[in-house]
Amino acid sequence: MASAVQRTNITPAEKESLLPNNDNDGTPTKQSTSSPPAAKGTGQSLFFFLILVGQSIGTQTYFKLSQRGGKYEYNTMSAMFIVELFKLFISLVQLLVANNGSIQGVKSNFKGVAKRVYMAYLFLALSYAVYNQLIFYVMRLVDPGTFTLFKSLMPAVVALMNFIAFQKKLTISQMYCVLIQIFGIIPVTVSTNSSGVVELTYGVQSIIVLTATITFGAFNTVYNASVVKKESGNYPIAVQNSILYTGGCFFNLFFYFASMKSDDESFFYGYNNVNVLVLLFFNSTIGVTISLVYKYGDAVLKTLSQPVVSSVLLFLSNILFDAPLDIIKISGAGSVIASTMLYLKLPAAPEESPKVLPK
Repeated sequence: MASAVQRTNITPAEKESLLPNNDNDGTPTKQSTSSPPAAKGTGQSLFFFLILVGQSIGTQTYFKLSQRGGKYEYNTMSAMFIVELFKLFISLVQLLVANNGSIQGVKSNFKGVAKRVYMAYLFLALSYAVYNQLIFYVMRLVDPGTFTLFKSLMPAVVALMNFIAFQKKLTISQMYCVLIQIFGIIPVTVSTNSSGVVELTYGVQSIIVLTATITFGAFNTVYNASVVKKESGNYPIAVQNSILYTGGCFFNLFFYFASMKSDDESFFYGYNNVNVLVLLFFNSTIGVTISLVYKYGDAVLKTLSQPVVSSVLLFLSNILFDAPLDIIKISGAGSVIASTMLYLKLPAAPEESPKVLPK
């Protein structure tokens, strides 16, 4: 529910280094090497691109709209259980279709799955369960526009982690883009008061939590991608997703019961708020839209949705949530958005050929 949330995104660093990935919402993110979207049907690719942009905007916006008085009246862990359960249902339907409706065929897909796969996805399910709750917390602290602008830094954080873990390098142009992004974030989150004192718009704690959340999301993306790369030749993506979502259901339900108190409300308390239902719908179905974007467009088209979403939410947050907005913040946001678009279009650094050691 990146997760909460859409799980986090394909980045240029991943394009070179990683095979088909699970996106931050758990949907398969297949790298496309085919022709540009126009060659596949401009009308269809544009239609699903706009749907994806709308769902992404809706997801971030309804995190705020589902609150009352700055708090969630519903239990966020029960909400995530429902989202993960729906995603599990979609994955099982995919397997059922792939096996021509045979339940035995679906069961056979899970026979012989190595223990390491279950362990890897159980760890990832736990990590995403924690990450999703962090997203809920962050969205109480900041407006959707600020959050999505910070999310624009995730490709750079993913690239850094790929460099540390897999020695995947950035090009000089990509590093310049990262610097521009960082410089652009500063005026978005900082302002000067009438006395000339520099202040963080949402306070130090909020920025620390926000930065930690984005970093955590980047870790999930890198780890998830590495698991898919390793196992994609052995097990279908739908099988891997099913294991992941089953783990997600288990951990969110476990957290729900573990955190319950005797005077807590029921599991579905607060769901009479239509904004909560809309949030659950967006989070449960955005993965399907991403798959359609890949089918009729490509990975580049999907990644370009992030800058568009950031641009719209910057102004929408000001209108709906009275988030601060002036020419300095707009300029900073423009720098982040423009550098993100450029970063996503730059080619990744070429991989070095392995050195042949003398015999």
